[in-house]
Amino acid sequence: MTYPEEQPIGAAPTDGRETWARLVRNTVARVSEHAPGLKLVGPIAYAVDASWRVIAYNDAFEETFIRRRVPENIFKWMVWEGRAQLPDHTKYWLRRAVPQLDIQLQECPDHPELAELARWTEKTLGGPLRSAGRPGPDGDIRPLIHARYGSGSLWIGAATPMGSSGRAVFAHFYQGVSPTELRALLRSPEPRARRKWQGAA
Repeated sequence: MTYPEEQPIGAAPTDGRETWARLVRNTVARVSEHAPGLKLVGPIAYAVDASWRVIAYNDAFEETFIRRRVPENIFKWMVWEGRAQLPDHTKYWLRRAVPQLDIQLQECPDHPELAELARWTEKTLGGPLRSAGRPGPDGDIRPLIHARYGSGSLWIGAATPMGSSGRAVFAHFYQGVSPTELRALLRSPEPRARRKWQGAA
């Protein structure tokens, strides 16, 4: 089994959104195998503004979506629009995305686009905004049907805190494993020295 190298993620730079956008666009993903015949893809990188509008991404992120159609707003995609690619949607995606919006609204109560996103969410879900669940995404593992590689799980290995400049996210896709299986693999006692990429970009 191979492991992705960790991305050096810390506090957002002073110039915020544009710095993360440049970093994301310049992030080159590689494809290797985490087990015989099963692909490991990453880093899948993207950046969003404070209302989850996608402002930058790399090729691996674009390749994740059907016909490479990157959604305008990744929150809307996770909550509703992307359900065809999001197995066990309510447990792994809806209940982990909505609490993030609730938190962001508390921190930025006068943000007009967040208020509009909250109204859209309540109308779409047919109920109140608040939804029980653990807010992510840093370190989260979720099932995903990749447009090219099929079923597997997404490990969100690093994410910057959501703030007024938005957030950058770096993830890796493990083909052919469930979240439970991937969690066990990532906890493997395999020596750190062997946890390196093997394969070509």
